[in-house]
Amino acid sequence: MRIFLRPITLDDGSNIVKWRNSPSVSAHCLNQKPITLESNKAFYHMYVESGLYQQYIVERVDEDFGVSSYPIATVYLKDIDRTNKRCELCIFTSDDQEWGTESQSIAVTMLLKKAFEELGMHKVYSYVFYKFLDEANLLKCAGFTTEAVLKDEAMDANGEYQDIIRFVIFRDQF
Repeated sequence: MRIFLRPITLDDGSNIVKWRNSPSVSAHCLNQKPITLESNKAFYHMYVESGLYQQYIVERVDEDFGVSSYPIATVYLKDIDRTNKRCELCIFTSDDQEWGTESQSIAVTMLLKKAFEELGMHKVYSYVFYKFLDEANLLKCAGFTTEAVLKDEAMDANGEYQDIIRFVIFRDQF
């Protein structure tokens, strides 16, 4: 499988809105409020253009032809703290059948490389609902370790508080 990360553009808004508003995707988000094209555009201008977030579209290379690609998900680094050299890694799931264990693992590794080698980060952290063991295992396979379990930290789609795991990886562990 071949994938690459390309910087997100405003033109990706329709995919972002479609993916993010899918119930199976939003269930993984700490903020589960639906988004619109307008709110996505405002988010892009406020966070991506300002450099507080570095968001990428995960593109799958069509291996039959090798010259075309198509979007399968998005991943990003947020709350980039250049003073303390730390940021949060976010895995934005999608409903695309290509967005499975292998493509997620590759995308996380590529994003960590950007965080440590391009941005010079010292620490990257990520949050996962305790109940999503597949996401936790994905991060563990990438070298993350559990930093903390945050009790009743965020509300799920049913309005029930859930525990969140904060994972961390340091540059010297990558």
